[in-house]
Amino acid sequence: MRKLINIIGGAAIALGIGMTAVKAQDAGFDDGMSTKFYESMKGKKVVFVPISIGMDIAAGFAAGMQRMADQYGFQLQIRDPNWNVDQGVQAITQIISEKPDLVVIQNVDMQAYARVIKQAMEAGVRVLQVNVKATSNSTAHVGIDWYKNAETNALKLVEKCSPKNGGNGKIAALEGTPNNPTNFIGMKAFNDVMAAHPEMTVVSDQAADWDASKAHSVVSTVVRQSPDLCGYFGLWDGQDSGMAAAIREAGLTGKVFVVSQGAGEKAACEKIADGSYDFYVSYNIRELSKHINDAIAVILQRPADETLQPFAIYLTTQNLTKDTLTPSSCWTLDEIKRGY
Repeated sequence: MRKLINIIGGAAIALGIGMTAVKAQDAGFDDGMSTKFYESMKGKKVVFVPISIGMDIAAGFAAGMQRMADQYGFQLQIRDPNWNVDQGVQAITQIISEKPDLVVIQNVDMQAYARVIKQAMEAGVRVLQVNVKATSNSTAHVGIDWYKNAETNALKLVEKCSPKNGGNGKIAALEGTPNNPTNFIGMKAFNDVMAAHPEMTVVSDQAADWDASKAHSVVSTVVRQSPDLCGYFGLWDGQDSGMAAAIREAGLTGKVFVVSQGAGEKAACEKIADGSYDFYVSYNIRELSKHINDAIAVILQRPADETLQPFAIYLTTQNLTKDTLTPSSCWTLDEIKRGY
């Protein structure tokens, strides 16, 4: 009888353990931080103010954030000013009054939203700036070191075209819009490098206002006037596609060394593969989106009344050539949406 009681008791204990395990599994496993992490995300409100959601970069950011929101249970709203700075200011002002847990702002330039970003911070609304940083600091910034990108390309032109390395030193630069921050910072880097290398000769430095058609016209004239040009410096692949087309039409592909930079879309990799771009600095939006999500996760975990010291994450870029391309070097919007 005692043996039977022991057997029943042992079975009951075993059953109890099994039931406890099932309940623990149903509730998930807390490693001491995981439960708090997930709870800190649920029900939070994040608002994204892009330059324009129709812009490839902004669409990539939105896709990455939406995937995270779906997975962790916070709400993502998009207020699209569609390139209109005044509407962007109005949108951010309205958002401040709504007191969301976080507003993510893709700055048009360094000044446009500086005042309202400051207002948001003073009102206790946390702000994450992405891509381009305003003159005002905020909770966090995730973006690109525009100076280093342009410096890398300028130094590559020196390496390829300097008379010290067997070139003729003749290069040209294609600007975007001179007062744009990425252009201003990028051209500072270019000019700093050229000042350090007086053996180089800049035969042309013209702006094309970020327009591929205008870039084509400008570059067509430059290569006619300087058929022995060694290299061309570009600041954005969307504009530089016109540069590459003009060089190809002049029969100078592979003779004029073309450097560019951009967000690393599949179209850019195609131009690297066909020789349109000889050297390309990629600030891959797929990777930048991951860093944005990391910053969101850090901010949402902190108590709303906690004062956070501003922090920044600057993207590590990739230097791409025809020889270094891989299937994962560039991205599509669908890949970001699927988390690839």
